Amino acid sequence: METKERNVMKKTWMAVALMLLLAATLACAGKPVEGKTEPTVAPAEETVATEAPATEVPAMEVPATEVPATEAPATAAPVVMEGSIVNFDDMCFYINGTKFTLGVTTLQDMIDAGVPFKAADLENAENNVKANYQEQFSIELGEYWSAIVYVLNDTEEGKKASTCYINEVYFPNKTDRTQDVLRFDFPFTITLDELLANVGREPDENRHYDGENGYYTDTVSYTKSSTKYFNKNRYRFEFAKGVLSYFTMTYMP
Repeated sequence: METKERNVMKKTWMAVALMLLLAATLACAGKPVEGKTEPTVAPAEETVATEAPATEVPAMEVPATEVPATEAPATAAPVVMEGSIVNFDDMCFYINGTKFTLGVTTLQDMIDAGVPFKAADLENAENNVKANYQEQFSIELGEYWSAIVYVLNDTEEGKKASTCYINEVYFPNKTDRTQDVLRFDFPFTITLDELLANVGREPDENRHYDGENGYYTDTVSYTKSSTKYFNKNRYRFEFAKGVLSYFTMTYMP
């Protein structure tokens, strides 16, 4: 009996001891071990991407370039000349300052005035000119440069050239040369616009011709009908590329 009680007591104490041990174990599980610190890991800092503020670059102001207004070149007004360029009542020209008039001046008048005719032509001054016929005589203006005058026999029978009157003069202009022998009532530098402005009336003939490589000509004539012949009195101007190149003045009775 006594042994049985001892066994019961022994089992009871064992059970109590087991319970106490279990309780101690559970209590230790919720408390950190004293004297030992667990490493603390600092939470990673949340990196916030920050955008650099956009730097506003001020727009460069380009200074306005002032472009000067281009004005169309002013067209020079045509030169107004003294006297009449076209005058059928006094168709005159000048040799060394002496005035001669078509239909009035004879070849002999010009010879007596010392006009520089070519020597070979002067030899023909006494030759006969047929009725209603012309003969030409050259006036020396310079080396290889001559003007031509024509005498007209407007009668019905032959007569000496020296006694016939001058009825036409022809002048080839050379813009690269000058001469002081022959003159008219206009400068040889006259332009077409100046001619038209100074004559004061529309020309009777006005022809324009376009050639190659920019070459062009203008021919302008002012005319008056003849009363004796089927012909005309005429002032004829020929321009090449705007420059006077030839001039012819003709008197017909």
